[in-house]
Amino acid sequence: MNRRSMFLTVAMAVAGILFTVFSAHAAPFRIGHHRAVMGSVTAVAYKMGYFDQTIGKGKYTVKQFPQGKLMRQAILANSLDVGGAADRAFLSAISKGANAPGIANANYWCKSNKILTSPKSPIKTLHDMKGKRLGIGKATGSYFTLTTFILPKYGLTEKDFTTVNMNTDTRMAALKSRTVDMIGLNNPQAAIAIDRGWARTVETYCKYANNLWILFANGKTLKKDRDVYVKFLRGYIRGMKLHRDNRDKFVDVYLSHLQSKGSKIKRKIVQASVADLEFGLLPNETDYKWFDFMGKVLVEKRKAKRVVDLRKEGMDLSMIKEAMKTEDWKN
Repeated sequence: MNRRSMFLTVAMAVAGILFTVFSAHAAPFRIGHHRAVMGSVTAVAYKMGYFDQTIGKGKYTVKQFPQGKLMRQAILANSLDVGGAADRAFLSAISKGANAPGIANANYWCKSNKILTSPKSPIKTLHDMKGKRLGIGKATGSYFTLTTFILPKYGLTEKDFTTVNMNTDTRMAALKSRTVDMIGLNNPQAAIAIDRGWARTVETYCKYANNLWILFANGKTLKKDRDVYVKFLRGYIRGMKLHRDNRDKFVDVYLSHLQSKGSKIKRKIVQASVADLEFGLLPNETDYKWFDFMGKVLVEKRKAKRVVDLRKEGMDLSMIKEAMKTEDWKN
């Protein structure tokens, strides 16, 4: 063997070793989910080992987020591969050219969204919030829906009360200490507060808004590895199947997850919270019309650069359709 042949042989051997090492240590697929009930299916699918079955054990990570907008920011910063966000946050990002296509409608969550006050408060309806203080996250879909679609029905605007911008963790304490008169919370946190006698419901969102929770992808990762998203969605569907076919098991697993995060929530609260979820992985025409309407409102409020027709752009539903077929799930 001459020197040239020997060099090529050694080079190829080294390249093979490096390829093997690189493949064995490929970056894991990064999954995000919401801490509230909108993220329960992802949490349960993870705890049940469904992602181990579909993606592969050790080939992914799971991280919990307190807000959908934080998952959106993480994806845009290329530090997350898949997450979820409310329709408003998703549509706003797409209108601005974000490389984060929607890949499925995770669930409808309007039943879990509540405006609460103290049990002893004189506040009976949103008519009574004039001049009061509301604790809520101002950059959330909940606040956008409240101010844009609900308050006008009561003849109110944001100028009629004081908004105190708060993280989810601090709102109930603020209500109990009378720092604010009302708060906005999602289940299961809202259900916990009600069960413990700390709060009562003033209003829910379903009469006013068709709230969707959208699963969306990191466009960079999607371009490199479309198949991993199909695998993720297959695991997600298995979580949905557990919700449909064995609700008690779903509740037990989600309860265990919440307890592992420090919650002292009761099982009956978890049961009621997950029962509020409704599924429809493929947006229907009613959903698209809601997006059309919201898009126009976002542009008017300068929260979006243009109206996006999600029937034609901004969503890639090919992967969820493939996963639904493989997992035998009907929309």
